[in-house]
Amino acid sequence: MLGAILGDMIGAPYEFDRGNKTKDFPLFNEESEYTDDSVMTVAVAEALMDTVGESDDVIKNALVESMQKWGKKYPYAGYGGMFYGWLMEKDPKPYGSFGNGSAMRVSSAGWLYDTMEETRRIARLTAEVTHNHPEGIKGAEATAAAIFLARTGSSKEAIKEYIVNNFGYDLSRSCDEIRPTYYHVESCMQTVPEAITAFMEGKDFEDVIRTAVSLGGDCDTLTCIAGGIAQAYYTIPQDMIEECRNRLPEDMLEVVDRFMKFACQDSRDMFLDENGRIEEAISRYIVDKTEENKTEVLEAIRAVMHNDGHFLLPVEVKGEDKSNIAPKLISGKDGGFWFVAFTSQKEAAKGEKTEIFSYFIDGTMKNCLNAAKIEGIKGIVINPWGRFFELTNELMEKIFDADGDEEYIVPEEDITAELLEDGSYLKKALEICNRNRTELNIFKLAKILRDSYVWIPCHTVMSDADYENVSKMVMNAKEEGLESLEGMTFTTQDEVRLVPDIMQSDEEFFFPVFTSVEEMGEYREGFSKVEKHFVEAMILARNNEKNVKGIIINAFSQRFFIPRETFDIIADMPSAIEKGKKGEEE
Repeated sequence: MLGAILGDMIGAPYEFDRGNKTKDFPLFNEESEYTDDSVMTVAVAEALMDTVGESDDVIKNALVESMQKWGKKYPYAGYGGMFYGWLMEKDPKPYGSFGNGSAMRVSSAGWLYDTMEETRRIARLTAEVTHNHPEGIKGAEATAAAIFLARTGSSKEAIKEYIVNNFGYDLSRSCDEIRPTYYHVESCMQTVPEAITAFMEGKDFEDVIRTAVSLGGDCDTLTCIAGGIAQAYYTIPQDMIEECRNRLPEDMLEVVDRFMKFACQDSRDMFLDENGRIEEAISRYIVDKTEENKTEVLEAIRAVMHNDGHFLLPVEVKGEDKSNIAPKLISGKDGGFWFVAFTSQKEAAKGEKTEIFSYFIDGTMKNCLNAAKIEGIKGIVINPWGRFFELTNELMEKIFDADGDEEYIVPEEDITAELLEDGSYLKKALEICNRNRTELNIFKLAKILRDSYVWIPCHTVMSDADYENVSKMVMNAKEEGLESLEGMTFTTQDEVRLVPDIMQSDEEFFFPVFTSVEEMGEYREGFSKVEKHFVEAMILARNNEKNVKGIIINAFSQRFFIPRETFDIIADMPSAIEKGKKGEEE
C-alpha cells in the first residue's frame, strides 16, 4: 500500500503534463499530497481485510460501502466527474468505465491472497463495482497480478511474460520510446502498460517512481500503479516511508498499519526492523557489482548486527519433543553447501513453506564459520529466492575483523555466582551497553544486575557518645600540638553506621555504586565502603532522603545510569542463580 500511496504523492505535482519529462526533480515539495488514488487505495484495502473468505456479493457490498464512506470523508481529493457522482448516489451501480481508477486502487489485492487465481478474482471484484468494462477489469487484474508475482519472488522477465501472455498488453516499447508522444490520458489501456514498463526499467524503488514521473501523462495514477508493484519487488527507503506517513491523516495511517500487520500474518519482529538497510545495499550491488558496493553490503550487515539485528533462518525441527533444530542448507553451483538467511518475512515467503527461526546476525555468522571448519559450509546465501547475496566465509571474517576486539552484543552465558564474583563480567556488560545501547543489551544487563554485588562508598557515622570522646581527644591534643595525634588509635564503643554517599549534579542527586574496589577512584581514600547485593543497593537508593534520580555505576570510568523507574523491573526479575540452585537440589 505504501508504495502505491508514495507514487500518488510524488506524482501528484506533475499531473496533467505539468512536469518536464525528466527523472531529475525533487521527490517531495509542498504539492506532494495524497489524492483520490490514495483515498481509494485505503478504502479498498479496508473492505478486503474485513471480508477475507466471504462471498463475492459480500465483498462487493463492502467495497461499495467503504469507497463511499472514504470518498465522502475526503470529497475534494480530485475524483473524476462520473466517479464523484457514483460516490454520492444512494444505490450506486457500475457505469462501464475503462478508466485507470480500477488499477490505481487495487494494490492491496496483490498482497492478501495465497494464489494467483484468488488474487485475480478479488481484483476483478474491486473493479466491477464501478469499472465493469472489460478493459477496466483487465487493468485491475494485471496490476494485482504483477504485485503478486513480484512479492512471491518472480523475476522481471517472468512478470513481463505473464502480463503479455495473459492480458495482451504491449510491453515491447522502452520508456525512451514512450516518453516523447505520451500525454495525459486516463484509460487503463494507456496507463497500465506504461506503469509496468516504468517498473521494468527502474533500478530500485525510487528509480521506478522517477522513471514513471518522467513519462508525463496522468502522473499520480501512473506512479501509484508503478509504486505498488515496485514495493513488492524492492525495499522502500526508510526516509521515503517517513515522508509518506507524515503526509497522511491519522485515520488513513490506521488502515495502513492494520494492512501491514494483516498482509504479513505474523507478529512484528523488532529485530528485523533495520534489515531494509541490508536489502537496499544488496539491490545496489546487484545493479552494479563493484567492490565499493560489496563493501556497502558488508557495512550494512555490520551496522544492523550492532543493533541486535536478526536473520530469519529456515530450519528442520527433529525429535519427538521437537528440541533438535538444524539449519536447512542449499547446494551451490560449485557443489558446496550454504546456510540460508532471510531479511524479512516477505523474503522468506518467496520459497517453500518451512519452519523459520529468528536469530542474531552475529550468532548466525559465528555458527556458520564454526560449521565451515567441520562440514565445509561455504557461507550464507541471503534471500536466495529474490535479490540474493552470497556472504562467503571470507566476507564474514572481514565483518568481524572490522570490529577488531570490540564486542557489541552482551554475551548470553548462564549466569552463575562464580561468573559474577569479581564484578568483571558486570563491568564488561556495562561497557558493551555504553557502546551499543539496544533494547536487548539493556535487558541482558538488567538480568546480570539482578544477581550482582556492587561496592557502595559510605561515610562513617559514630554514635553521639563516641563522637563526643573523639572530640575531647582532639581538644586535649590542641594543648600539646595536633602532631601528638599521630600514631594514636581510637576504638568506638558503640556500633558505627555507614551512610552511603550521594553525588550531586546541579539540583539532581544520584546514588553511586561500583563493580569493584578498584573502580572506586577517589572514594578509595577517605571513605568507607561496603559490598551489597544490587537489589539491596536499589532499596537504599529508593529510601534515601535526597530523592535520588537513580543509580550511577562506575562513575569515574564507563559510567552507566540506572533510572529509578526501572528499579522494580530489575527487582521483579527471577534470579538465575537461585533458579540454578533449585535445579541442583532437585
